[in-house]
Amino acid sequence: MLYKIRLATENDAQVVHDIYGAYVPLDYVTFTVDNPNVESYRQKIVDTLEKYPFLLAENEDGKVLGYVYGSALRPHDAYQWNVEWTIVLAPDAPKRQGIASALYKEFVRILAKQGYRYIYGVLVDTNEASIGFHKSLGFLEVGHFENAGYKLGKWRGIRWMVKQIGSLEGELHKPLKLSEVIDDQGDEPY
Repeated sequence: MLYKIRLATENDAQVVHDIYGAYVPLDYVTFTVDNPNVESYRQKIVDTLEKYPFLLAENEDGKVLGYVYGSALRPHDAYQWNVEWTIVLAPDAPKRQGIASALYKEFVRILAKQGYRYIYGVLVDTNEASIGFHKSLGFLEVGHFENAGYKLGKWRGIRWMVKQIGSLEGELHKPLKLSEVIDDQGDEPY
């Protein structure tokens, strides 16, 4: 299957909303109870692209198959070299075609170029597919919080996973803004 990876734009808010919304009713994928409105996703894309990649995979017909984006791990300055990532494939995206792996590889390539050192995933502890995917990428589990959230009449836990993506050696600088490594046209080889 052919697909390409590109930077998201504000115009992708509806499709991101719809893909994520398919998972909101499921208690083992996300703790989100109500899918935010399209405007919230538009703003999320705009805000994310100031600092982190927000990438989409789409097929040759332009259908979005999935997306990945970064956010701050914690608000304190000492955490600025860490990124929490979210990756979501469309429910009807072809399985076992390398889409999620390709999104991950491009996402991490850009993050490393920006100067980030670690990537974190926070997963519902019953989402075996996502846990297995993270392990296959080399993530290590660093925490398990049992009964961290309540959704659809059940308590669920979360697993924190981490992977080092940049060296801790050498001169330390603040991570670069996304615009410092990719221009607004996304002129990077995808």
